[in-house]
Amino acid sequence: MQPPEPSIALIAGRKLAYDEARPTNPADERGTILLLTGLGSKRLGWAKQFNVFGREYRTIALDHRDTGDSDEVTEDYTPADLADDAAALLDTLAIGHAHVVGISLGGFTALHFALRHSQLLDKLVLVSTSAGGRANVAASPEILALLAPTPGLEIGERAIHTYSQIMAAEFVAAHPEEMERIATTARYRSQSPAAYMRQLRASLAHDVVDSLHQITAPTLIIHGDLDPLIPPPNGAYLAAQIPGARHIVYQGVGHIPIIERAEQFNRDVLAFLDAGDTQR
Repeated sequence: MQPPEPSIALIAGRKLAYDEARPTNPADERGTILLLTGLGSKRLGWAKQFNVFGREYRTIALDHRDTGDSDEVTEDYTPADLADDAAALLDTLAIGHAHVVGISLGGFTALHFALRHSQLLDKLVLVSTSAGGRANVAASPEILALLAPTPGLEIGERAIHTYSQIMAAEFVAAHPEEMERIATTARYRSQSPAAYMRQLRASLAHDVVDSLHQITAPTLIIHGDLDPLIPPPNGAYLAAQIPGARHIVYQGVGHIPIIERAEQFNRDVLAFLDAGDTQR
C-alpha cells in the first residue's frame, strides 16, 4: 500500500518530509510530539504510535535527511545536524516547543536536540539508545556486522534479516505480518547505499557523554532487556547521568519496543507526557 503524500518543509534549501496527525477538535490538543526514527528507517516506522498519539497531540513524524521522501544530501553530517533539522522544522511550522521521542539514531538526535535546543523541548523520551563515546556498550561483532552494506540482497529481504536479529526471537516467530510490514516500509523510497553510509557514519560519531548532566527536561528512558544492537546498559547509563530521568525496561523485548511492545509503549509514553502540565 502506498502511504499518503507527506508534507514538505524547506530547510536550508532541502526538502524535509513529515507526516502530521492532530485531534479532530483543536481545543483538545495537549501539545506537540516530534517522532525521530532510527538508522535507515523512515517516518513510517512510527505506524503504531502516529495515530494513537495524534488523538491527543499534534504529532509529527519526520524523515531525516537522506531517507524516505526527504532530500538526499552529498556531505557528511552528525546527529547534531539532524537535531538542527528537527529544530528548524518546528520553527518553520511555528511550533514553539514540543515533546521529542527518539529511537536508536533518533535517540542520538533527540539527545543533541535537548542540548542544543533546550528552549524548544518540553519532555524527552529516549528509546533503545545510547550516550555514545567512551560510555557506549557495543553490540557483539555478529550484530554489528548486520550494519554493513549487503550488495545484491533485495532491500525488503535485508530488512527482514536485520530486524529478525535485533528484535526478540519470540516476537519475530509469532508476528510474520509485522516482518512483512517492515519489508514493505524498507522498499518505499529505499535508501541509496551512499545515503545509508552517511547515516551510519553519523551514528558512529555520536558522543554526548560529557554533556548529559546539562539536560534539564523531564526524561523517560525505555529499553528492551534483550536489545542486542544497543545493549541495555546503555539505557541504564543514560538514566544514571540525566538528572531525574525515569527508566523503564521491557522484559523479553529487543531493539524495537515501538513494534514489539507497542500498546504498552504508547501507554507509558502518554502517561509520562500527561503527568503535569507542560504547556507554556
